[in-house]
Amino acid sequence: MRRSGSVHRRVDYNPRMRIALCLTFALATTALPAVASPGHAAAPQSPRAVAQAQGVTLEQAVQQAEQRYKARAVKAEERREDGRRVYRIRLLSEDGRVFDVTVDAATGRTE
Repeated sequence: MRRSGSVHRRVDYNPRMRIALCLTFALATTALPAVASPGHAAAPQSPRAVAQAQGVTLEQAVQQAEQRYKARAVKAEERREDGRRVYRIRLLSEDGRVFDVTVDAATGRTE
């Protein structure tokens, strides 16, 4: 036989209980980021530190290479070389030269 409605009994909390539960939840959620587990460093706070920890995206690497070499990217791809992630970017200079640049995805350094 099928029952309609909720199968769980509704629990009515008194106003003091609601306030206590809300405060407990608020304190627990705000304290969590401040607590670091042993052996783990605290997360970097500045946007630059976060970007360096995560590496650079393919779009960022292309923009960096275009600005540095004053050339236009015609091809960009992600590859694995020696167990690390790199971006291979083919550039076309204003005088018509085509050349490749390799950017380390973790550090953003050009090779």
